[in-house]
Amino acid sequence: MTMRRSSVSFATFLVGVALIAGIAGASPEPWVHPDGTIHYYDVINTPSGINWNAAFDSAEDYGGYLATITSQTENNFVFSLIDSTRYWYQRPGTGKLAGPWLGGSQLFGSQEPDSGWHWGTSESMNFLNWSPGQPDNNGSENAIHFGESAGVRVPTWDDAAGTDDSIRGLVRELSASKTTLGLTRYDSAALNGYTLFSPGTSTETYLIDKKGRIVHSWPGTYTPAAATVLLPKGTLFRAANLNNPAFKNGGRVEEVDWNGNVTWGYTYSDSTHCQHHDAIVLPNGHVVMIAFEKKSKAEAIAAGRDTTKLRQGMLCPEELIEVDPANNDNIVWQWHLWDHVIQDNDSTKANYGVVGNHPELVDLNFFLMSPVGGNADWVHANALDYNAHFDQIMVSAHNFDEIWIIDHSTTTAQAATHTGGHYGHGGDLLYRWGDPWAYRRGDSTNLQFFSQHNAQWIRDGLRGAGHMMAFSNGWVDGVQGNRPGGIKYSQVVEFVPPCDSLGNYTAPDSGKPYGPDSAYWVYTANPETSFYARNGSGAQRLPNGNTLICEQRNGRFFEITPDTQIVWTYINPTSDTTIYNQGDTVPYDATGQDRLNRLFRIAFYTPDYPGLVGHDLTPGYPIERYTTKQTAAVSEAPTSIPAARRISALPNPFARRTTISFGPRYSGASAVEIFAVDGRLLRTLALTHGGAAWDGTDNAGRQVSRGIYYCRPRGSDSGQALKLVKLN
Repeated sequence: MTMRRSSVSFATFLVGVALIAGIAGASPEPWVHPDGTIHYYDVINTPSGINWNAAFDSAEDYGGYLATITSQTENNFVFSLIDSTRYWYQRPGTGKLAGPWLGGSQLFGSQEPDSGWHWGTSESMNFLNWSPGQPDNNGSENAIHFGESAGVRVPTWDDAAGTDDSIRGLVRELSASKTTLGLTRYDSAALNGYTLFSPGTSTETYLIDKKGRIVHSWPGTYTPAAATVLLPKGTLFRAANLNNPAFKNGGRVEEVDWNGNVTWGYTYSDSTHCQHHDAIVLPNGHVVMIAFEKKSKAEAIAAGRDTTKLRQGMLCPEELIEVDPANNDNIVWQWHLWDHVIQDNDSTKANYGVVGNHPELVDLNFFLMSPVGGNADWVHANALDYNAHFDQIMVSAHNFDEIWIIDHSTTTAQAATHTGGHYGHGGDLLYRWGDPWAYRRGDSTNLQFFSQHNAQWIRDGLRGAGHMMAFSNGWVDGVQGNRPGGIKYSQVVEFVPPCDSLGNYTAPDSGKPYGPDSAYWVYTANPETSFYARNGSGAQRLPNGNTLICEQRNGRFFEITPDTQIVWTYINPTSDTTIYNQGDTVPYDATGQDRLNRLFRIAFYTPDYPGLVGHDLTPGYPIERYTTKQTAAVSEAPTSIPAARRISALPNPFARRTTISFGPRYSGASAVEIFAVDGRLLRTLALTHGGAAWDGTDNAGRQVSRGIYYCRPRGSDSGQALKLVKLN
């Protein structure tokens, strides 16, 4: 909203409007305004006192304004924030308690005591909440604060002199005409805790609370390759993008301490291998990561790959590698998809067979979508998860629309075969689900996933524990594998695998696909097309039974109840090095598909999570910027002041020169005086034709420094003054 300010008195401008030291605020609290926008209120403690104009300027300096109150509900909320002895001053002799400043003041020349009161913003003062007998103009009182009653903090208002610097606090408000970023919805049904996210085009990682306030951030050198999580020991674990020209994604994983120091890093990136997308830390501290493993055209053909499906002249199947950071980063376990493929294209090859008879193997020539199927990135695995009970690893095979389960109990040698390990199947797939078409036991009508991400087991103690869940993107590109009708929308899909208490999966009957036949729970938005992310994204089941969802393309994450009611929503306000202003609409990237604030995945942690214990979690301000500070508008007198009484300056702010003008009310003025914020007279200008030009110099001809100054007409009895902002 545009801020406009009247003058309370000239002396008020000169008392304490210099840089304010020793003030402290609580954490800003959000409140949903009746117009649906989110406003933040921050109560500032000023132990040494502060006058109204200094409070006004202080609020401006943070992009906000002294709070306005337009309803009893808002008043009750603000009072709940200030109802503490630290914000109230007890006046000597009377024992009356004076509370913090608000943004209301009285226009000059108004009939006393109750006319001309207005807010410093464009909001009208339709709601009034004066204390009994107030306003009473007891000593040129022309500014609003909470109080005053003997020995009691009251939620009503009093008028006080704007020069009164005994007031011990102020209420700062942040808002914008539209809430487009940061916290956009907050209901009591949302689970308290912290959300971690790494914007896709930024090197920074953020931790915010449920009220949209930043709690901590970690700098970085690289943009995220995908996963970023907070480990129980309190370090950040993230996959980093080295922009390997052969593979373009990933290449490195790192651990970072609370202060942003890299404590461990591992690079797996060269011309034939490259970590990409996801990596996980096992309970023993080992790190398992997905990696591309390059195969030449000759190697692919030798394995039975159809030559028409080698559009890029090579193939990059997936491998999993396990690194032990405590043992010189040795690779202690490996699994290679190349050891578990089958094909029916070339009968001369050893891996030739009937694909439909071997669901435990992967069809070397399967591809779901064109032209993706001809790309070297054949499978595009994008997520890992680990089940410690069963010692199994889940892989999200994006281009197959499937999740795969692999036995981790094998040795590396066993993982290259079809026998061995706890389940006796070596490195073959123990289970797969999502697209029976991929192993010739169904067709496109049997698809359960549509380009999924963030496949996972739901953890013990949560609603649906032991079930599996994934974000189904619903990628639509006009080819095979689309949703019926080609409609663009995403879903979160939860299903119950046919698994016993020991981790054994029920094998399907001959010719039949793995069960279940359908999902157990599906989240679909209403309308369904209002929720869509073609890439990335994820979901996490929360301890209260709700589900937290990340929608990549819009940088949006939101929490839903079991009956799919949205109770919390947040929009990432950052991209690369940009932090957007509240009210902005984040632009799309060059593809026109995703916004610049896109992010791959998020993670939620409860306040008692071990990785947070012992760290300072005091929330600060929201990440997004607020533009309620409008210096030029602030310098104008309110439109409700008659033109005859107005003071103006153009341009303002100014760099080299500004012209100051006065209405006819000041026809008796003899000169214009320029003051520093500490009250020193710097320059006297001759008044010509109702105004004067100031070139930014003092009476000695020296250029004054950039900053805030005040001007007023000499000989005026109104006390009105105008703030000037010099830019250099």
